[in-house]
Amino acid sequence: MKLRRASNRLRKRASRGFGLILPIFFIVQAALSQAVVSQPVPDGKAIFEEHCSKCHGDQGQGISAVVSIAAPCLQAEHNPGKVIAAVELGPGHMPSFASTLSMPQIHAVADYVTQHLAVIPLENGNIGQGGVLFRQYCASCHRTAVRGGALAFVGTNAPALTDFSGAVIAGAIRWGPGPMPAFPRAAITDQQVASIVTYIKYAQHPLSPGGSALNWYGPVAEGFVAWVGVLALIFLTVWIERGGKG
Repeated sequence: MKLRRASNRLRKRASRGFGLILPIFFIVQAALSQAVVSQPVPDGKAIFEEHCSKCHGDQGQGISAVVSIAAPCLQAEHNPGKVIAAVELGPGHMPSFASTLSMPQIHAVADYVTQHLAVIPLENGNIGQGGVLFRQYCASCHRTAVRGGALAFVGTNAPALTDFSGAVIAGAIRWGPGPMPAFPRAAITDQQVASIVTYIKYAQHPLSPGGSALNWYGPVAEGFVAWVGVLALIFLTVWIERGGKG
């Protein structure tokens, strides 16, 4: 009987304690939710103007050729994931902002770049038209196979386009990094830019039904390798005819 009374008293005390803990839990949860809601949403434009515009331009258009590839045009970058990765990792000469900006701030900058600054569309490109335009405007420096080449008249090399994204290529067409001229909309329309990008993306990894393309160095390199092979076969034939003696 005494044990039963003691057990009932413990149950009553436990129920009173639980009754006090439950309201406290809801009060704390409500306070935390209110604190999260009250945090201001980061201003992506303000963050871009403070940390990015000095290199990329106030409209993401890229800075003059003096800065060159260190500050590419962002006006064709529609992928927020790539912007986030660039801000966090700092590719090339760009510093990392992982320790400077919070994740909400980085996401706000990415949204601002891709939703407000990215004004060059990359859809509806025509590979045939892109090939014609590339040969007309770009192949003299970057070669038809987009593998780049030496530019003796300016003392530099036109870079290979094999590793550049469509956004960087489209931005470079409009921006004109280094010795490359800029091509405004009056010269090449947005749809034509999209076609050039489509052609380059194909030429980066083209089909090779004839076998090894020798890194797409072109007919001169392929002809040289062919002649070396032919001369080697002739030398081997003569050596065999002489009984394997020199």
